[in-house]
Amino acid sequence: MGWITGRSGVMGDPAHARFVLNRATFFVGSPALVLVSLLDSDIAAVLGAPIVVATAAGLGTGALMLLVMRLFTKRSRVDALVTAICSSVANGGNMGFPIATYVLGSPAHALPVILFQQALYTPIYQFGLHVVTSGRRPSPRALAAGVVGVVGNPTILATVLGLVLLALDVRVPEFLLDPVHSLADLAIPGMLMAFGLSLIGSHPLAAEEGNRKLVAVATAAKLGLMPAIAAGTGLVLGLAGHDLFAVVVMAALPTAQNVFVAASRFRASETLARDTVLVTTIGTVAALLLVSALLG
Repeated sequence: MGWITGRSGVMGDPAHARFVLNRATFFVGSPALVLVSLLDSDIAAVLGAPIVVATAAGLGTGALMLLVMRLFTKRSRVDALVTAICSSVANGGNMGFPIATYVLGSPAHALPVILFQQALYTPIYQFGLHVVTSGRRPSPRALAAGVVGVVGNPTILATVLGLVLLALDVRVPEFLLDPVHSLADLAIPGMLMAFGLSLIGSHPLAAEEGNRKLVAVATAAKLGLMPAIAAGTGLVLGLAGHDLFAVVVMAALPTAQNVFVAASRFRASETLARDTVLVTTIGTVAALLLVSALLG
């Protein structure tokens, strides 16, 4: 629907419409959805085994792919790092919430992935991108700005608020929650519309870029290796049934659009990141069908 409305001109300039939708969902819809999802969930379900699985799958896939790229290819350090990042950062926000809601029954299943990535993994890989593109460590001021960015992230703030309310067993009155639920309803349609708009005018896998093999490698790792590590970690932790299915589904999400944003910011293999985001987004349908056949 986002692609159709963008192509038809109903929403004006597609780039501006996507900008508005992305900001509305990032600053308003997503935090509201996180808060109401947390208040309807069990704190152990968020901070227990699922976040351990998300951490192991993300860090394990990223480290393994970085090692493989450095040992078995002759690509640059930048290409190697971006390939590893594309292989291990899941789209927990734009795709995680809708899939968790419609496939798993609750958007809360996306929260462990978002928490791990926003609070831990994003600062790590952005630090790495800075080092490989500039050849030096970031200044203390840049590090402080990064910390402030993590702490001030609306999703992180909503998560902290929700966890505090859960831990203190605070019952929020319905008349206060009703407006928050209304804002939360904006999140998933807004994310999906924005993604559809992002497909307008894209020309992925251009031969002259020379990234097709790396995109294929990153896609295979993101949709194959990362879910496999999640499944193995979940089994070790004693997860079974729907709980195991949920963590593997979240690991099989496509590469996050934030990876392309970071690559653009550091001018690091931008087309590789962009193409991997698009190809994994298309390929995740097949990956989820396979996961459903095996574990659903």
